[in-house]
Amino acid sequence: MFKGSDLMLVFEKTLFGTPECELDLTELFPVKKERLRFYTKLQLFLASDQTNSDIFSLKRDKLRYHTESFISDKSDKRPPLLLLLGNPASHSTASGMCFSFEGSGREHRFWKALRETELLNFQSEQTKPSNNYRDLNNLRREALLNLNYASPFRVGIAVFYSMPSPASDPMWSGVNGLQRLLGQKALDIIAVEEEKRIARILAIFMNHAGGIISFQRDAYNKLISQDSLSYSLSLALQGSLIGRCKRDSRIPLVGAPPTRFLHGKSCQEALKKCARFIINRAQVEDLNQI
Repeated sequence: MFKGSDLMLVFEKTLFGTPECELDLTELFPVKKERLRFYTKLQLFLASDQTNSDIFSLKRDKLRYHTESFISDKSDKRPPLLLLLGNPASHSTASGMCFSFEGSGREHRFWKALRETELLNFQSEQTKPSNNYRDLNNLRREALLNLNYASPFRVGIAVFYSMPSPASDPMWSGVNGLQRLLGQKALDIIAVEEEKRIARILAIFMNHAGGIISFQRDAYNKLISQDSLSYSLSLALQGSLIGRCKRDSRIPLVGAPPTRFLHGKSCQEALKKCARFIINRAQVEDLNQI
């Protein structure tokens, strides 16, 4: 396990799949009254989606849950690109694959946008076509693990906040749902530990010729250097939100439109613009290496 400070938040070391995390609630909420208030909200949170029972468990003030991380241990000559999301959706984590489906089983707009922008295209889907989202999830997971896809990048997918939340209930969905559950103070404490996990991912996966595309405000703001622009939704929607990673200023960190907007052509163009910027930076770095 990869441990956070004071063992408050502990992460399973594996970086591919749905690793387990453990949150010590006595460390996060040392005052018993605060902890009891959290437990009341937690019951409502867990009851909001039936798949929560598959990925969350609570025992003796330790909240265990599974998260999502698709960082292959394989490598090739393509520059690395980390697609960084806000937090997982409960039903996707339970399915074993990020963006497993939306609605009643439709393909998620995230995959459509990556395909339309030529950022990531799973060739295996063409050789083994299927309308079954379970089959597609397995194909995509295997392709990401084995780097078997068409892309100018070696792609990794991660989340900033490890804790899932139910996409099916607007009250609890997304990072806003985590803020409602935990409170902003506790979420900020957790963010410090999550940054350490992301730093480990970057150390393993990233080099100076790669880049990061963030699809969520906190995932962008928590990782940018001090001299970078703070998050702006209007700039993200234009593909013009460009910063640098505070862990390594040579790594570009760009803010893309949130995934809920990716069905629109203008937002897909913004995503293309983000990708072109990182590709151009990678080419410059390659020339500097000669």
